[in-house]
Amino acid sequence: MRTQLTQDALEFARVVDIALRNAGGVDLARRAEQDGDIAEVERVLEQLGLWDLCAASDADDGEVAAAVCRAAGRVALPYPVAERLAADPDAGYDALAVASGPARVNLASLTPGLRWAVCDGAGHRAPVTTTGPALGTMLGPLVSEVELGEWGPGDVRAERLALVLPCWTLLGMMDTTMEATRRHLLDRHQFGQPLAAFQALQFRMADTATSYQAYEELAKYTLWSVLTDQPGAAVDVLSCRLAALETAEEVFRTGHQMHGAMGFCDEVDLSWLSRHGQAMRRLPWGRSQTRARLLEAMADTPFTGLYGDGLLNTAEAVLP
Repeated sequence: MRTQLTQDALEFARVVDIALRNAGGVDLARRAEQDGDIAEVERVLEQLGLWDLCAASDADDGEVAAAVCRAAGRVALPYPVAERLAADPDAGYDALAVASGPARVNLASLTPGLRWAVCDGAGHRAPVTTTGPALGTMLGPLVSEVELGEWGPGDVRAERLALVLPCWTLLGMMDTTMEATRRHLLDRHQFGQPLAAFQALQFRMADTATSYQAYEELAKYTLWSVLTDQPGAAVDVLSCRLAALETAEEVFRTGHQMHGAMGFCDEVDLSWLSRHGQAMRRLPWGRSQTRARLLEAMADTPFTGLYGDGLLNTAEAVLP
């Protein structure tokens, strides 16, 4: 098991991070939501050569892809980086998303020139034939309804990457949220001292930081599991998504509470990170649906870890 990304992946992500911040950072999301303008985003990503990566077929490229998704998440980049890096253009599509029920896809309306496909998390894939306009809701400002073609068999690793890479994007959003919250506590003063001096806030930040760091390690482990085709990878990706949803909720809640009312103002980057993270936290499944799928997968997948038997017994007790 390896839970450290390669130096090449970290260096590539550092270059992407610098390029995106120089291009405008979170302001790119502001412009995309206002007028759908992502020309600058596409130009920067094209110059970086991201689309030469083959995450589904090359493990080293897969690590680079995860690190890049994290960098994109730090600025809530309004572009389907994770979906493009999970896709296999040789299979006839440029971006792959996971969807179920009434198919809704995040960021699809901003990229009409891409060949989109959707997988259902159960080994099936369908092409997107029609993409509607962005719904513009507070829980998914750039989410669109799509119509699908005929379902067929999909690629297992690509499907797992389509679930894991958005978790890395969420991790990047948590990076920025934690840093912004820490900086706010140090800069903001009440009663003649910084907020960071209050013990109750210290405890809250410590608890949140522990959850955030634990999830980061789980994301690294899951990436390794998927890229090396481990027997329990099907369970690992669902576990990672569930942990991502739970941790993101805690990180954003702490960020909003520490910032107070200003955390919901559009002048503050936290507001944009939180709002644009809603789509990834709700699509393709929320916490309850993700948990149900995880329990079903646990009942069918062998475990090799230390607590495998205990987890399996839990699944058998919960499932009817």
